[in-house]
Order: sequence, then C-alpha cells, then structure tokens
Amino acid sequence: MIRSFLALSLPDDTTDALADLQDGVRNARWIADDRFHVTLLFLGSCTPLELTELDAAIAGLRHEQFSLKPEGVGAFGGGKPRQLFARFARSEPLERLHSKLERVAREAGIVIERRKFVPHVTLARCGGGVIPAQAIDWTLRHARLSLPAFEVFEFGLWRSDLGTGDPVYSEMARYELAGPVS
Repeated sequence: MIRSFLALSLPDDTTDALADLQDGVRNARWIADDRFHVTLLFLGSCTPLELTELDAAIAGLRHEQFSLKPEGVGAFGGGKPRQLFARFARSEPLERLHSKLERVAREAGIVIERRKFVPHVTLARCGGGVIPAQAIDWTLRHARLSLPAFEVFEFGLWRSDLGTGDPVYSEMARYELAGPVS
C-alpha cells in the first residue's frame, strides 16, 4: 500500500513569504518550507494498481491553468488547535479541479473520505503543549495576509512515507494543465 495525495507545489516567493509567518506559537511543530503544498485530494493508502489506473485517468483530464491567491490564515481544531494554516481566496477553477480529481479517484476504486475541501498550506501542527491563546493570537496577527496570486500550471501525485520523524514526500507523477481558456 502506498500512502498518497494529489497536490500543488508553490512558487519560491510564496513559500518564502509563508515561512516568514512561522513564529510566535510556543511548542508548535513548524513545517519545513520545502514540504509546503496545497493538497488537492488526499488518497490515503492505495494499491499500485489503483494508482496506475488513477494516473491513466488523470492523464486524460483536461483542465485550464488558473491563478491562486494566498489570503488569510486559520486554525483547524477550534478551541484546541491541531493545525495552523494559510488559506486561499475562493477559486472556481481550483474547486472544479478538485471535483474532477475526486471523481476519477473514485472511478479508479480509491475510497475518498467525505470532507469539505478547504484549500490551504499547513504551516504548523499543534500538540497538547500549544497554548490555545497563542494560536488565536497568531491567527489574529496574520489574519490580513494577502500575497500576490500565482499561476498554477501543473500538479503532482505524491507519496507520503511515514517514519519516526516528519513524513517524507516523493513526487511520483506530474500533470500539466491546459493553456488558459479563452
């Protein structure tokens, strides 16, 4: 079984700007900036056959290139934050791409968890040592985050290998998006 996901990579200037937000929350486990990504679809544990069928289906998809704008931050977990993240302005092309990928993954036999799609970049994981007030203060301090939009030309199929430390991500396939739709 291969733990995998579909994701967008970020341009260097966006990665650098997001890394600058990583401070002020004691005991947060800040994510290394070379691991920043926007998960389009978490696939979970898949067989090689499922991933081969998914790869063939994605290769046949057509979807336009689009812009994505980092805008604002948030925390998952309510009163006991589990993650701190940067969010994105609403993007209909991104939502359509997510829906297409969800459909082809299901058609390839992959069981997808039903959850609301919230495009984001995880900046920190929060355990029991994080003081909720610090996480709330962090979200208030960075609430007006607004970075330049960037163009999305491609996305990848990634594997995630778990061990004793942080997961190790390896790109298995890359998919180009079609030129701009006129």
